Amino acid sequence: MVQQVIKPDEGRLWKEELVHIERDRANYHVSPGYYLEIKTLPTAQPFHWLRLGLHDLGQHYAIAIGYGAVIALVYALIVGFTLSNQLYEVMIQLTAGFILLAPMMALGFYGVSRKLERSEHVSFSDMFSVWRINPKGVLGMGLLIVLLFLTWFMVSMSTAAALAQGQEALGAFLRADAYTNLTLPMALGYLSIGLVYMLVVFGFAAVSIPLLMDRPETDAITALVISWNAVMHNWKPMLLWAVLIAVITAVGLAVFYVGLAITMPLLGFASWHAYRDTLGEWREAEEKQPQYY
Repeated sequence: MVQQVIKPDEGRLWKEELVHIERDRANYHVSPGYYLEIKTLPTAQPFHWLRLGLHDLGQHYAIAIGYGAVIALVYALIVGFTLSNQLYEVMIQLTAGFILLAPMMALGFYGVSRKLERSEHVSFSDMFSVWRINPKGVLGMGLLIVLLFLTWFMVSMSTAAALAQGQEALGAFLRADAYTNLTLPMALGYLSIGLVYMLVVFGFAAVSIPLLMDRPETDAITALVISWNAVMHNWKPMLLWAVLIAVITAVGLAVFYVGLAITMPLLGFASWHAYRDTLGEWREAEEKQPQYY
């Protein structure tokens, strides 16, 4: 068993290299003798996270909104390109992809909130270099989310094509215009698939990316498992949090993407406080006695 040590700069329990990452034998990513405490949250806790996020935004609004504006500008240019080339279906996919990848884009905001807790100096360059705290973990989580996005892209396009073919055949049978009938079932089928994927990504990323930054010795697999367990344990407040994220993001997109410069920092800072409220410290697991039958 790895010895426990107290790091004087943080004053909290650590195991050397976090709870040593053990990949040999047993396929454990984190030492099985330790677990991360998951707290039980009240249902209305997401509103408290938004208040804390708004407070962080007010402390460094120029840096935060500047970083949010960069992200919004890049996305607006991509959307402008698709619209100018009449690639309307691709634009819808990119909008969904933006929402799926938003937790990775919020890395800079997590870094600012982390520094605010430690009363450290914050600069604009920190927003782009924070990934260096845990490059392997961030890269692993990013690849997972990109893989989920590409999977959703292919599945949703295939579903839309199948629904369109079925609608066209039924329209021909009824001697009606296929594209003026049954559009609601087609849209609901398309959006339902997207909703499922977004909920899965939310479960994996709700607290995993801030965890990777705050405890850089954590690997991506461990972080996503902890995040999923935390979301399942607090499914009511987390479901409310997911709805609030969707609504606030939609507002940012609706205001010609300009609103993203404000909504993204707000949600990024609030997500850091969601992580802080949800996860506790590493605890030593009690040794279970073998049962005899």
